[in-house]
Amino acid sequence: MSYGTGRPAILKDDESIWQCRLLLQHPLAIEDDMRLVSTVELMAIRERVHNNLAPLFDRAVDEITFNVLHEADMEFRNWYATWDQAFSQKYEDAAFYRQSLQIQHLHAELFHNATALRGIDGPEEVQKMPPAQRDLAIRSIQIGRQILDITVNSPSYREGMKYAVHYTHATATFSASFLLRLCRLIPDQCNPQEIRALVEQLSALLSEVPGGRYALTLQLMLKRFRKRRQSISSRSPTMPRDQRHRSVSDAGGYSSDAVSQSTTSQPPTSPTFEPPYQGHPDAVGHVPMGPPHPYAQQYAPNIENIWRGFETTSNEQLPVWLSDQSLGGASFGANGIDAFLLPADYLPAAPQIW
Repeated sequence: MSYGTGRPAILKDDESIWQCRLLLQHPLAIEDDMRLVSTVELMAIRERVHNNLAPLFDRAVDEITFNVLHEADMEFRNWYATWDQAFSQKYEDAAFYRQSLQIQHLHAELFHNATALRGIDGPEEVQKMPPAQRDLAIRSIQIGRQILDITVNSPSYREGMKYAVHYTHATATFSASFLLRLCRLIPDQCNPQEIRALVEQLSALLSEVPGGRYALTLQLMLKRFRKRRQSISSRSPTMPRDQRHRSVSDAGGYSSDAVSQSTTSQPPTSPTFEPPYQGHPDAVGHVPMGPPHPYAQQYAPNIENIWRGFETTSNEQLPVWLSDQSLGGASFGANGIDAFLLPADYLPAAPQIW
């Protein structure tokens, strides 16, 4: 939580956690202690990565930053491979545990990648990105999409979201928000319609768990996404819809080649990954929606009120949590993933229980 909210780490990579696997040999150890120990080991890696990156935050992104992230990626992969094998041998039905492990791995990588992308505030910066930074952005698109795919399409993980702590909901929202921004900035490396559909599914899921603040954050970003598409479409009223779509592709938009390339370098999905969630849409951009959940209904009026307050605000003046092109800037360095979440001040007052 300290990492995620931009505060100094409480857990230190010192003698207090060294050889923490010995806990699993204790007579009173329980099976789920594997989750605790694996998470502690991941936090120790993140502590080292954070300490190596922190001195670089006040300077331009350079080769040193990319080297730190490359070494971190190797450590994250080794950690995942070690514990994925352990969970697969320990549990007969390990789908949820292994997917949760994979989400931890992917989010850790995405979060630290974001520190090297935080200075991107618009398409003009994208044009100036050095090749190593562009590769990092493309890799982050792949990671974010994989996180969303597991979260909304795995029956066991989707069910587990009902019982997850709020930080799990926050990291899923951060991943979706960051992915939408990257999709806006580098549209030729993804399918914007597919990404929007995944984010819509996550938003619907978060409104049911409940995760009102997180669902509302994504709903506002999606509203902005739709408004922009409507604005673009209205500029070419005489052009047929399918022709407009081809024009975007010809100009560097989504292509099937980009997707096939993006899937080859992803870390392997656990072999226990289940068939897609039955509510997964057959047609891109279509999300089957049932009746509004009670949790979603209490936030619905708030969406329009918040939107009206920013409808005429220029891109440069929008707060990070509503902007769909800023990758965080100084706000991300100071506040972590909180920079991408709707401030709690906008939420309805919590009910009093006494």
